[in-house]
Amino acid sequence: MRITVVAVLVGLSLALTGCQGATTAAPTPVRSTDLTSSDGGFDRNAVVGVVLPAGDDELAVDLRDGLDDAGFRAEVRVAPSEGAAVAQRRAVDGLVRDGAKALLVRAVDADALREAVQTAHDAGVVVVSLGDTVPASGTGGDGVSADHRVRASDDPEVTARSAVEVVRSLQRGERPDVDD
Repeated sequence: MRITVVAVLVGLSLALTGCQGATTAAPTPVRSTDLTSSDGGFDRNAVVGVVLPAGDDELAVDLRDGLDDAGFRAEVRVAPSEGAAVAQRRAVDGLVRDGAKALLVRAVDADALREAVQTAHDAGVVVVSLGDTVPASGTGGDGVSADHRVRASDDPEVTARSAVEVVRSLQRGERPDVDD
């Protein structure tokens, strides 16, 4: 009986040791502004969500093209003119459910996105504000906001280029060089 128990324990030990095969080191994470949400370091082909207000069609195209060219899978949502705040909130929630690793958000009504941004943080999604900051409200009252901020330019192509560079930095697990 003792021999059987010892044999089983040795077998389990060897099996568990074998499961520890070679692993690749994850990139050193950057620190988000609130230290609670995901800090970057994700696959190059990750889903990157983009949530924009109506009228930002040129920025939407520039971001989609730039993110796709960088190897990401861009999921762009442009809110309609009517009910834009609600549509943006639903878009953020949907992108989080769909597995986005990062979100680029230009809010119609930043306050209306508080809970959605907090949900994104809680799910480990890095949130980058395009333009004004996007606040969040947590159950713990932490009041976190977007992890990073890209200043919006009058030229959508410049804004898109800056945003794509931020996502590239985050993907590598580096702290992007932007306004927080």
